[in-house]
Amino acid sequence: MKKNLFLLLALGTYTAAQACPCGCVKVCVDNLADRPAAPAGAYTLDLRLDLIDQSERNSGAHAHWYGTHDILTATVETTFAGQTWSLSVPRIERRLHTDKVPSLAVPNPTQYHQQVVGLGDIVVATRLNWSGFTVNAGVKLPTGKDNIVFADPAGGLSRKYLQPGTGSTDLLAGIRKDFGAPSDKLTEFVSLQAQVPVLSDAHFRPGSTVSLNAGARYQLTDKFAFSAQASLLRQFRDKNTVATVDAQYVEDLETGGLTTTLAVGLTYKVAAGTNAYVYFSKPVEIRSYVPKSATALVNPVHAADVWSVGLSHTF
Repeated sequence: MKKNLFLLLALGTYTAAQACPCGCVKVCVDNLADRPAAPAGAYTLDLRLDLIDQSERNSGAHAHWYGTHDILTATVETTFAGQTWSLSVPRIERRLHTDKVPSLAVPNPTQYHQQVVGLGDIVVATRLNWSGFTVNAGVKLPTGKDNIVFADPAGGLSRKYLQPGTGSTDLLAGIRKDFGAPSDKLTEFVSLQAQVPVLSDAHFRPGSTVSLNAGARYQLTDKFAFSAQASLLRQFRDKNTVATVDAQYVEDLETGGLTTTLAVGLTYKVAAGTNAYVYFSKPVEIRSYVPKSATALVNPVHAADVWSVGLSHTF
């Protein structure tokens, strides 16, 4: 039955469905410590919901549109041949809307709304212990749609970073160092992670990302643990020449920058092998490295506050 469940999730990743990630907003919370380690022959299922609200603009960036994004990610992990293998399947609901556009030739102009729900790009990954470090590697597959037209009445143009998927196959690699034994009240970690597209459309290649994360976890009681994390995310600019072959697309100038984020979390041990958790992450500083002119930079897409809630269970 466990094998059938794993195969069913794997099959579901190839089901054609509309989906949406959260554009340029990346969720940097690391909840590895909240997932009970699955012994050989067992499985861990982690369900995590990230709630992102882009209802405010920073410095006038994209003043005409707003969005909310609900990302539910199911991750199944198991141990085989001394390594942990995982499959992550995101289900994403995105709601976009715009300001009222007086220039439209309609009486009492209202906001434009669009909603997309479905699966996004999935990730297959593995991790292993090596000389006191945890080394991880994986691949992101282009399972989310990347050709949805967002008929924005303010311009009617589609932007690639708003698409359900990137249309690319990416390689992921990282290394993590944990300090302290699992039984210690206070433990810390530091990790470095990179994601690089290796196969992509001739006219669009998403930018690579590199993130540095550090955090601490304190066991308050037998049931509760408190976590605090900080992250630096460097996102490199997308390659985008889609407009040369499809006039409905425009070049995305918003990608390319550095985001600093702080997060705090609380984990509750429901039972042996079962944890519930909640995190709140907030961007501290957002720097854009994309020139708009000789004297100005492009305003980055607003990095919003993120609530992450989840449940992990080993069976």
